Parts: sequence; C-alpha cells; structure tokens
Amino acid sequence: MTTKSKKHEVTLPPLTHLQFAVLDALGTSEISGRELRARLKENGIKKSGPAFYQMMSRLEEAKYVKGWYTQEIIDGQIIKQRHYKILGDGVRAFNETRKFYQASAVGIPATV
Repeated sequence: MTTKSKKHEVTLPPLTHLQFAVLDALGTSEISGRELRARLKENGIKKSGPAFYQMMSRLEEAKYVKGWYTQEIIDGQIIKQRHYKILGDGVRAFNETRKFYQASAVGIPATV
C-alpha cells in the first residue's frame, strides 16, 4: 500500500507488527509451533492455539514461512507437531519492514 503526499511517496511495510514479531522470533531456525509460541510468550505476545495457527497459515499462504508436520509415537500415541521455517520472501518482508520503521523513526529521539 502506498500513500502520496506533495513532498514524497511513502510505501507502507509488507508486515503487520504481529507478523514482524513472529518472523523475528522464528529467526533462521526450524522450530515447532509449540516452541515458537513459547518464544512469543517470552516477548509478551500470547495467542490461543487456534489464533496462532490461523496466523501462521496466513504467513504460509503469503509464502513467508514453510510449515510441515512431524510425527512421533509417545507412550503408544501418535503425536503430530507443526514445524516452521522462514523463507526468502519472509526474510525480504522482514527486512523491508525493519527498514521502514528505522527510516520512519527520525522525528522522536530514542529514550532509555
């Protein structure tokens, strides 16, 4: 999405703040959905299971992440776990979003 003004044109970032936080928590490793939810919770982001997996599904549809199931047998029960890995388009979207916010944050000095 682009907004126009008389002075210049601003291109909005491709990711929402939540998508940005998810890709940041995911990093470059392959991790399970359970581990990713735990990382997000450490950063103060709490999502219910259905909300989390719906969000991840949207990131997969956008080709920002790849998701797949693994299967283990624990005490005679089959346990399926979803795993995720960031893709090249996800890295590009993350970097574009990061650059947008860095370039946009010139008017207010950072405070400690």
